[in-house]
Amino acid sequence: MKNTVRFLISVSLLLVSFQVIFAQYGKIAGKVVDKETKEPLPGASIVIQGTTLGAAADVNGNYVILNVPAGVYTVVASYVGYQTVTVSGVQVIAGLTRELNFELPSTAIELRAVEVVAERPLIEKSATNAIRVVTSTDIEKLPVRDVNVYFAIQAGVSLQYGRLFVRGSRPDEVGYMIEGANVTNILGARTGARGGAFASRDRYRALGGGLVTTIPEALEEISVQAGGYNAEFGNANAGIVQQVFKTGKPRFSASAQFETDNFGNYPGKKFLGTYSYGYSDVVLTLGGPLLTERVKFFLAGENNFVRDYIPHFFKGYNFGYMKDNGRRGGTKGDSALVAWNDANIPGRMVNRYTGNGTLTFDFKPLQIRVAGAYTWSRERANNSLRNIFNLERLPVTDNTEFFFDIKASYFISSKTFLEASVSFLDYRNKSYEPAFGDNVLAYDDSLQVVRAYGERFKYVSRYVGPPPYDFYGFAFYRPGTLFAGYSKFQQGYYGGSIALTSQVKNHEFKIGTSYQRWTVRHYGLGTGGLFRAFHSLPDSARNENYLYRLLGSYVNNYGFDRFGRKVDSGEDGPRHPYFFSAYIQDRIEFSDLIINAGLRYDYMYFDAWKFKNPSAPEVDLFNRKLLGLEKGKPRAYLQPRLGFSFPVTDRTVFHLQYGVFVQAPALTSLYAGLSYYPGSVYLPSIELIPDPLAFDPDPVKTTQYEIGFSQQFTDFAAFDITGFYKDVRNQLQVSTVPITSGTFAGTKYAVYANGDFENVYGLEFTLRIRRVYRVQAQVSYTLQDARGTNSFANGAWAAVGITQITPTLTVPLTYNQTHRGSINIDYRFGKGEGGPLLERFGVNLLITFNSGHPYTLATGGIAQQDADDGGILNDGDPRNRNPLEPINASRTPWVWNVDLRVDKTISIGPANINFYVYVQNLFNTKNVINVYYRTGNAYDDGFLTNPDLSGSFVQQFGETYIQLYRAINLENRQHQWRFNGILQDLFGPPRQLRAGLKIEF
Repeated sequence: MKNTVRFLISVSLLLVSFQVIFAQYGKIAGKVVDKETKEPLPGASIVIQGTTLGAAADVNGNYVILNVPAGVYTVVASYVGYQTVTVSGVQVIAGLTRELNFELPSTAIELRAVEVVAERPLIEKSATNAIRVVTSTDIEKLPVRDVNVYFAIQAGVSLQYGRLFVRGSRPDEVGYMIEGANVTNILGARTGARGGAFASRDRYRALGGGLVTTIPEALEEISVQAGGYNAEFGNANAGIVQQVFKTGKPRFSASAQFETDNFGNYPGKKFLGTYSYGYSDVVLTLGGPLLTERVKFFLAGENNFVRDYIPHFFKGYNFGYMKDNGRRGGTKGDSALVAWNDANIPGRMVNRYTGNGTLTFDFKPLQIRVAGAYTWSRERANNSLRNIFNLERLPVTDNTEFFFDIKASYFISSKTFLEASVSFLDYRNKSYEPAFGDNVLAYDDSLQVVRAYGERFKYVSRYVGPPPYDFYGFAFYRPGTLFAGYSKFQQGYYGGSIALTSQVKNHEFKIGTSYQRWTVRHYGLGTGGLFRAFHSLPDSARNENYLYRLLGSYVNNYGFDRFGRKVDSGEDGPRHPYFFSAYIQDRIEFSDLIINAGLRYDYMYFDAWKFKNPSAPEVDLFNRKLLGLEKGKPRAYLQPRLGFSFPVTDRTVFHLQYGVFVQAPALTSLYAGLSYYPGSVYLPSIELIPDPLAFDPDPVKTTQYEIGFSQQFTDFAAFDITGFYKDVRNQLQVSTVPITSGTFAGTKYAVYANGDFENVYGLEFTLRIRRVYRVQAQVSYTLQDARGTNSFANGAWAAVGITQITPTLTVPLTYNQTHRGSINIDYRFGKGEGGPLLERFGVNLLITFNSGHPYTLATGGIAQQDADDGGILNDGDPRNRNPLEPINASRTPWVWNVDLRVDKTISIGPANINFYVYVQNLFNTKNVINVYYRTGNAYDDGFLTNPDLSGSFVQQFGETYIQLYRAINLENRQHQWRFNGILQDLFGPPRQLRAGLKIEF
């Protein structure tokens, strides 16, 4: 035994060079007593059926089973001279203790086996912080197929613009985990020009989030910890959202599922008053034992295809043939049919293949769990009516994700085990022109374009593409126009961890350490003007040295050189941030008190550049790159965590939580190629920089307090009320640095620096009603006030650029929703109920609501915007915006949404067949989620109604201009999408109708 332990410890020490992974397991604990006398039964055997997991009761009848994977189990208790008791349906939640007590009847009293079906507790007595869990059973009944929504319907969480906000914090402060492994996008939220590697549909990753796609049918549970988690977890200030895959069962199981919204009504046709968006989804699962009962597997595969993947309220028009007026350089008199269908934006498409799976080896004292996920997807994006004549050249984006982790647990004794883990994550994204791919210099070479697409693509000259049509002031791109730039991006890590867990009486001690090392590469090439600049020279001058200097004005690169070739070292090398941590945790469990006390140590290195002399930055203007740089230093932090749970009775629990949390800032703000600043006007300018760099800032720090009360007030209903306060410091904000000497002496440059802060107060309420009279329900509600100096890192760049004053007053944060909640009601007939028609028939209703979010009424001129942009005030360039009230003093309207699912299950032989239909936005409500800053409503941008703004354009182009403006901009929000992004549409999504079939064996 000593040699075995010594070997395992040696292997574990080697693994310290790997990434942190916390495989989230739970435990089962309780007491075994005589049913009649209530005396303990020492030595009683408790076994989890179908596994090697089990325990023996101690002299007081107490037992504990550690390291139980999340899932539903059957547990058997036996003792000589007593009847065996079997309890099925025991649900184990990751990170929590499931209390399961046994009362064994004597064989002299009863001679039959005792079987009991457990119910999931309405109150989690072992939780010392607010944990919200959604199980696989809950997921399969909901009228949505979106993991983000599963998170967002929990108290304390909101979903806006594809981003999760937890308790009022910025989206890049949320940690994402799968099987306990970190899958967070450490670059965080994209704020500006440096985010070009991301696809439009890949919005969750582009705006901060998880890097791995999961299949709903592969999930055993998802959970949300909105702060207050123990010392085992780190580098996530706002909260942790976690997903756990299913484990194979002792018997084989399989399923096949197909659903679609295409009932012959795509594109632009209605079916039962609803449009199709070209959606189809196929899922296959298979699980069970592999050769032996001690080895189990679970696999899930999905193909998801969507033609129009971001549904909008979108109205079709037909203006007939219109003639180009030549204002944008085109041939005057050229004509084209200006028309489009209802509902569907042409040209879009995404096709995704995903696989998730687990493999478990249960050879106690050794347990091994392997989990993995893989995704490949291809997308074509179109977010503008301007592109309808040139759909063939829409850019293509390919994404791949690969995630793998393996964890081994070795039981030194029944109450002490050592765990070690290794994990790997690789995420890649490439966006390109469809015909030429990596051959960037062919993108705007008319000879090669004609060979690829045909003679109809007419260029002005060999390297000058066709100018847009201009129809009464509105631009539409001619066939052959180049849309695509070129970008590629890689982000990933390898890593591992070591932890020792021991149950000593009422104490569960855990001590662990971890190290994670990331590799980040980026290459983004903006092609505007590059071709003309390069090809305008004679052939003798078009050499690699010249192209190298020229690319400095167009490329943002690290991990690749300026030509896009992969490099592993030097000034263009990849970024390698790393994070080392160590922690000690003691969980003390008594019948009336649970204490969770821990201390975490984090050692962080961001691999970020900083100026040796910030007041005199050095620049090589000839080769366009920054000089005088050095790498920043690592930082170390201690973070205490303390939580209490007070189970006053089985039905009344109080909990308290205090914690300090430290997290790296969004690393996208720290990373750019060395040509990023001097390659443009950025370095000597302040006003024109919407997205500057951070030069080795400090991490973000959060201190949070939480107090909660849970009460089960009937046998089938319980509620929880949790109040919280959090203080967030050191968030990034735009600031300025004066230049005192050198080329730019007497000017200033913009940077991201630590400075923003926020305070959040909130109250969360949840109500759970166990199924009674066929009805099951859950209600969640959050009352919250989040205020800070800025909502996002670049929120004040215009103010700083113009006034050079950094805001210090707190204002309501843009993403704060004072009131937010959801109501989920499930009505279901069981087996043998309701007769042939209603047996196993169910209805699920999901109602979500919120009170809108803050915004600022403003005015301003039209600046440099053209006729088809109108006078829209936008977030892309707020310098032209003048507030009419205190910042974020107004609020968008309340939003209500109703989703409905109806399903019916029948059995044919060994197969259960479930037929279902679900409708999202049942009443097709046109919810206003954003407004125009000029007017405070979503239907009038204040342009046409103000002759001072629109008069010159109306006079120039006439009544047809007004008709086009109303159709393109007011009805279909094209200027809003162009300047503020398609994810910040003015309206929520329209009704969607989907039908499906699932067969289970």
